[in-house]
Amino acid sequence: MTKKVKLTNARRDVIREYGVKHISANIDRTKEKKHLGVMTEAANAAIRAKYPEADMVVLRRYKLEQTDRCLKFQLPSGRVDGFNFPSDAAIADIPYCRSCHYGNSDVFVVSSAFEKSFDEYAKLKTESDKRQHEKMQEFMSFLGACQCVEEVLEVIELPEDIRKRVGHESTGLVAVTPETVKSLKATFKKSA
Repeated sequence: MTKKVKLTNARRDVIREYGVKHISANIDRTKEKKHLGVMTEAANAAIRAKYPEADMVVLRRYKLEQTDRCLKFQLPSGRVDGFNFPSDAAIADIPYCRSCHYGNSDVFVVSSAFEKSFDEYAKLKTESDKRQHEKMQEFMSFLGACQCVEEVLEVIELPEDIRKRVGHESTGLVAVTPETVKSLKATFKKSA
């Protein structure tokens, strides 16, 4: 019978980190990204309508521009709503001010295509976040119930590098060379 590897807090943290990344990466967010692209395009058009490119050229020369990702929008339905774009979104620059535009009175007028994508994005993101949360809860509950690494491996196929980090390999052979192992096997085979 092989000795089981106890699931210590350090090993649990390694598996938890892997699981969280794996679950996050496997939630399908392609539809969200599509709507985010439409919103980014429309936001950039609204920004340039309010701050024309010709004016921005002068401001850039004196380093008086900034890229602000948290913006407020006047939607065609009449409501004013804000949105915080992700850091990798290509948002047009605006004149420099000392605060986030979401916190001041600067509002950008957008099209109905933006509003439609805005609402759909919010719905899809909420659904994806809920799905991700449920999967995380399942995973965390399962991981919390496991007592040894082998119990985790019965359910989750961990990559080889993670297996090594949690000690699911022979540790007795670490300090010896393959030649020594071969020699010892031969030695004990003869005596047996």
